[in-house]
Amino acid sequence: MELLDSFTIIACCVILVAFIAAWLYVANTSDDDLPKRRKWIDQLPSIISTLGVLGTFLGITRGLVSFNTATLDTSIPILLDGLKTAFFTSLLGMTGSMILNRIVSAKFDKEQKKSEIEKAARMIIDAMNANQKELPRLLKDSNENLVSTLSKDETVKVIRQDVEQLKDDLEEIKGLSQELRDIAKGLAGLNQEMKNALANISTSNSSISEELPRLRAVAVTATASLSAIDNNVHDIEEAVSTINTNVSDVTERLETDLEEVKSSLSSIYERQDEIKDAIAEIDIHSDNDEEEEGW
Repeated sequence: MELLDSFTIIACCVILVAFIAAWLYVANTSDDDLPKRRKWIDQLPSIISTLGVLGTFLGITRGLVSFNTATLDTSIPILLDGLKTAFFTSLLGMTGSMILNRIVSAKFDKEQKKSEIEKAARMIIDAMNANQKELPRLLKDSNENLVSTLSKDETVKVIRQDVEQLKDDLEEIKGLSQELRDIAKGLAGLNQEMKNALANISTSNSSISEELPRLRAVAVTATASLSAIDNNVHDIEEAVSTINTNVSDVTERLETDLEEVKSSLSSIYERQDEIKDAIAEIDIHSDNDEEEEGW
């Protein structure tokens, strides 16, 4: 008896092809297209697990539909094939769903960290551009004020105004520098968070790698159990065949004995007829003798 029938192999291949297609779809999705495809990508692990559950119900339904208590020798192998389909498709669907879920989570975590870094870098660039645009204007305004005041012989007043203006500009530059420092600290924090996220991803991958041998052991145990069941079914089939042979022999013996009984009964009936005929002849002779004596 084969370990897996063609229906089980086809069901497992369908789930495996769906998992590979989903994995390639996620892997080939660029960071720019990831937000647009997020809803569809989130549903891929659920689709794989749903296929496994569907295979489970198909296998059980297939085994129960073909099961007939009147023909156990042919119904039990079909029922076992259906149970094999159910267990193997469930195991493959759950494993594929867990692995694909981890791949999708890692993809989205990477995209989220990248977008936060890009946003912080854009803020720094905007602040630097604003600072570079502001300084020439401030210097130009200061020069114009200095020239105009010198032309009116108000040198002291103009110098004081320029000093005040320079102080204001310095304060503004200090504020911009502080903002840049805060942004740099935020980037450092994001970098640390990214490192922690990568460490968590590595830990998750390690846990998945540790779980795979256990799942393989479970599959091997299930396969061994199914093989033992197959052997028991084979023994049951041999016992049923032996019983059928014995019943046939007993039936033939009974038929032979019945034929012999019928033959004996026929002989007895014939002997009864002969005895009746002999008795009838004796009666006739007795009547003839009585008549002769009467004469």
